[in-house]
Amino acid sequence: MTFYLFLIGFVSILGQVVILRELNVAFFGIELIYLLAVGIWLFWTGTGALIGRRSFLPSPLQITLLCIVFGIVLPLDVAYIRAVRLLFSGVPGAYLPFPQQVISMVIALFPIGLLLGVLFQWAAKLYVTGEGTLASAYAIESIGGVLGGLFATLALKFGVQNFTIATLCGLLSVCAGYFHFEDRAGRGFRKAVPPLIILLLLVWWMAPTIDRAMTTWNHPHLLDTRDSPYGRVSLTELSGQISLFENDALAFETEGTAAEEFAHLAALQHPDPTDVLLLGGGIEGIVRELRYHSPHRIDYVELNRVILDLVVEHLPGDIRKSLRRKNVHIYVADPRVFLTNRPMTFATSEVVIQKENKLLIRRPPAPKYDLILIGMPEPTSGQNNRFYTREFF
Repeated sequence: MTFYLFLIGFVSILGQVVILRELNVAFFGIELIYLLAVGIWLFWTGTGALIGRRSFLPSPLQITLLCIVFGIVLPLDVAYIRAVRLLFSGVPGAYLPFPQQVISMVIALFPIGLLLGVLFQWAAKLYVTGEGTLASAYAIESIGGVLGGLFATLALKFGVQNFTIATLCGLLSVCAGYFHFEDRAGRGFRKAVPPLIILLLLVWWMAPTIDRAMTTWNHPHLLDTRDSPYGRVSLTELSGQISLFENDALAFETEGTAAEEFAHLAALQHPDPTDVLLLGGGIEGIVRELRYHSPHRIDYVELNRVILDLVVEHLPGDIRKSLRRKNVHIYVADPRVFLTNRPMTFATSEVVIQKENKLLIRRPPAPKYDLILIGMPEPTSGQNNRFYTREFF
């Protein structure tokens, strides 16, 4: 049972990360969803543990079968969450009524929460009767959870899509169950598992295509989509207009005038803005508009590298050219950290001074900006609220 306890901890945390990220996208990136979802998750796992406690002493075969069922349910649950606004007949681009949000989360978390609750309770019961103590059972499950969380973090860091992670998690559960049938009664079930493994391998291989297809349910004119550590970025095009969505909430579109209003109203407050710092919003056309004020230098700080990688090639030509001008310097960093720890040297701004027939290369300190523009999204989430605090200003 040691292996199963470790596996339950691993897939529990990994699956939780997958589902929470999907719910966050389904409800437009509002972090309140995390609090509600974790509470519902705990309710269902507690219910599963209660059901397990009342049942007879389980066999390893029963635990194996539940692991296989979990591996099937997790990818299907992701598909359900992607379709939740359509299933509840939500208005495109609008929040579902709060009661429907809660109901949809209860449904989404019910199968995996219940399964994991039963799994842990049964595995711990068998472990205590045969090998060790309940404290060590919790310790083994916790170690698996830590490694599951680490795996999820690294996968997101290296750009693995959320649906691919869900498929890998499901495949791991099914394969682990297949290789741990321990009694004769399980031989018949074991013969039926290889086709399921082949099916999940096929789903994993086609995960990018399936992922894109599910995203088109809410974005019919999809150009591209990608998960990042900060959320899902989706790009659409309709009649030449490019629109960017972060966690399914509209971030900007290329046919609007917001960039002009934002840049010029701010820049006109300074008689000669030589050095300008732009925190976010460069891909929206703000850099393009700032060039009319002839700044010597524009430092553009973007929080999410995925946005730059995904969007720039699809932008109108004038916006792309503005980002490639020699006086525009792009940094991928947290704007708060950038302001606190600005680079003290710029490799592109070396000053050569001749002194006593020697060339001394000195790099000037970071400039004092004449103008700082905060082009971050509105403070509708904890991630964005950080840029609207007294300390930040």
